[in-house]
Amino acid sequence: MSFNIPNTFVAGTKARADEVNENFASLEDAVNKSNQALAQVKEDLSYVTNDLLDDFVAEAEMVLKSGKSKFCINSSNLSEDGDSPDILSANQGILSFKIGGEYPIMIATNAYGDSETFEGLDDIDVSGYPDGTYNIFLDLSGNVELLNTKVYRSPKAPTGMLLDDVWLCTLEPWAAYKYNGVSWINYEAIPIGAITVASGQITQFLNGEFNTQYLDADCRCVTQKGRENLSKRYETSWFQVMPKNVYTFEHNFNKDPLHYRARIVCKVKEDRGNFKKGDIIESLYSNYAGNEASTEMGILLKFDENTVTIGIGNGIYHCMNDLGGNGYGNTVTRALVSYKVIVTEDVN
Repeated sequence: MSFNIPNTFVAGTKARADEVNENFASLEDAVNKSNQALAQVKEDLSYVTNDLLDDFVAEAEMVLKSGKSKFCINSSNLSEDGDSPDILSANQGILSFKIGGEYPIMIATNAYGDSETFEGLDDIDVSGYPDGTYNIFLDLSGNVELLNTKVYRSPKAPTGMLLDDVWLCTLEPWAAYKYNGVSWINYEAIPIGAITVASGQITQFLNGEFNTQYLDADCRCVTQKGRENLSKRYETSWFQVMPKNVYTFEHNFNKDPLHYRARIVCKVKEDRGNFKKGDIIESLYSNYAGNEASTEMGILLKFDENTVTIGIGNGIYHCMNDLGGNGYGNTVTRALVSYKVIVTEDVN
């Protein structure tokens, strides 16, 4: 650890007592900070190499043996491309589920590792619902709940929550909670998608991804504390967004936003115009102001010391430009891309 001594002395000159004392105080402060930093590193290393590693091994064994990740759908109907989830269907104000019958069954697992197989779910009439975006949750008894609230995925409890907000604790042991207006209570339902309702009609729906909680090939659940404190890098899983919505991610850098960088990248899910399935793209614009209320396509990032918040425009399009190919002739909708947030510390 390096530090600056406030005062320097030239041979043959007298040293003032206050300057000498200031040097000793500076040295003492530097030693104390060094000891604190060392203690924190020891704590982080112990945390990563002991309890958290044991939890990860148990979690990884469960996934390898069963193929079932927690707090998500494990398997269900796929679209014709054989890759994209396809379980939701909408007809005006009626929400239906492509589960059972002519479609495959659905297997889902909650945050506590309990799984259930579903051979069908009842339709839901949302024609009387207020306008808004609703996250769809399913409990193991087959009950479906639509919540016009936020879903947080973070290692520690969020702040500023509202009634019925859902928090997925991504630090082992995994758990899920719903806010009852006073405190967090255990919540055993599973997110399976989302819909947007306008004037009693379902204007868009978003299928939940399969096996995409935070235990993935990058093993980020091992380092929800360790990676953030040791390597200063945070990276989310791939996720999808709904128009006119807000998503918050906690990286816990505890650092001035001017000294780290956050970016959002996107992955194309199927061929479209000049875009090919698997292409990685990054949006460099903020907004497109069209002549209709639903044409705000932008993505805005807001930073603070410990979180990155994404504001999504109210249009269904991610992009209306084909990289110079056909101008506005080809469009890429938000449903055709997955998003990922990457946060890195500025070391300069």
